[in-house]
Amino acid sequence: MARGSRPVDEEVQYADRPIRNDHHDDMLDLKALANRIAAMPQKERRALPLDEDTQGQLDLLAASEPRPDRRRTLMRAKLLLGAADQDALQKALAGSSPTALRDRETVYWRTRIVAGDDRDLQAFIEAYPDSDRQALRTHARDARGAGPAAERAAARLLVALREGAAAGAGAPATEGAGDD
Repeated sequence: MARGSRPVDEEVQYADRPIRNDHHDDMLDLKALANRIAAMPQKERRALPLDEDTQGQLDLLAASEPRPDRRRTLMRAKLLLGAADQDALQKALAGSSPTALRDRETVYWRTRIVAGDDRDLQAFIEAYPDSDRQALRTHARDARGAGPAAERAAARLLVALREGAAAGAGAPATEGAGDD
């Protein structure tokens, strides 16, 4: 047999081994994911579907300064993230978690109510009958104006819409107004 050539049977036995480049690409993806999550505010990190060990390691990574020990922290975070449910994590990061969907829906309702009239407000009240009608009407009326007072009223309207949607869905309302 000529040097450098191998029988066809040997190629089959190497098919089960992982390809080194694929492993390297996976590790780079996990590194980028760990750094992306560590850069998020702690409140958003805590909302991700991760166990306590992973959350703690990501908190350490977020608090660490660029020193040699940060590399060990990053390696541990990559290891823990690799064991996490990647599909659920990607959905949560993409904003398709139940909280994110509810927030997008309330921003939609706020835009519709401020741009529209009382029929749009009535449509929200019919969709979420447990919401505070009087507060919604007051904030909607104030938000239809102009200037900084209207912007503050629009933020208060968003909070009231979130509380109404959460009451209708049986979920806790998110804290804070949010500037959308």
